Amino acid sequence: MNKEHEESLGHYLEYFAAVSPSLAYSSPQITSFTTPSMSISYGPAHARREWKYNFKPPMYAGEARKRLEGMHQEARKGLGISPVVIDRVVVTAGGILSTLVCTAVVLLFLVPAPETIASAFSFQAQYLSHLLRFLGVPKPFDPRTTGRVIAFLWSGILVGAHLAEVRFCLKPLLRTYNVKKRSVRMVYTILTVLGGFPVWQALRDEGLHEEEKLTKTH
Repeated sequence: MNKEHEESLGHYLEYFAAVSPSLAYSSPQITSFTTPSMSISYGPAHARREWKYNFKPPMYAGEARKRLEGMHQEARKGLGISPVVIDRVVVTAGGILSTLVCTAVVLLFLVPAPETIASAFSFQAQYLSHLLRFLGVPKPFDPRTTGRVIAFLWSGILVGAHLAEVRFCLKPLLRTYNVKKRSVRMVYTILTVLGGFPVWQALRDEGLHEEEKLTKTH
C-alpha cells in the first residue's frame, strides 16, 4: 500500500508538513494509523524522519477513505497540481518555428570557422580583443580567438536563457499537469532548450484547455 501511495503521501508531507520535495517523495511510508493520528516516515534510509498528523476531528471507522481523499485533494490544490493529466507532446507551429530558427542561429555561430565569425562581427571583435587582452587571454587579437569567444558568447546566451526557461517555466508545468512519461518529459525538455518559450507555452495552453473541458463536464 505504501508503495502504491508514495505520491499522495509525498503530497501530504509537502503541503501539510512543509517538507521539501526532495525529502517528501523519498520513500514515504505510513508507520502508524490510529483514530486520532497517523505517522509518516520519509527520507533516505540512513536518515529517516517521521511526521505525525493529528486528525481533527478524530478519524473514525468507515470514513478513512473519504477523509484521506479529501486531504489529498486539498494538498494537490494547495500545491497547484491540476487534475488534468497530459501524457503527450503538444507543439504548436510557433514552437516548431522557434525550435528551427533558434537551432539555426546556434549552428550559425558554432559551425563556421572562428575567423569567419570574427570577420562577420568585426565591430564586436575589435572591442572584444581589447577586453581579452585586459583579461590576459593569449593572442587576444587573433581572429580565431575572438571568433571563438563571439560564437560561444552569443550561442551561450541563447542556450543559457532556454535552460533557465526549463528550470523556472517548464519544470513547474510538467508537475502541474502531471506529465509522468519520461519520454514526453525528455522531448519537452529538449525542445525547450532548442526553441524556448513557445514550447512550454504550448504545454501550458493545452493544460488550461483540458482543465476547461474538465470543468464543463462536471
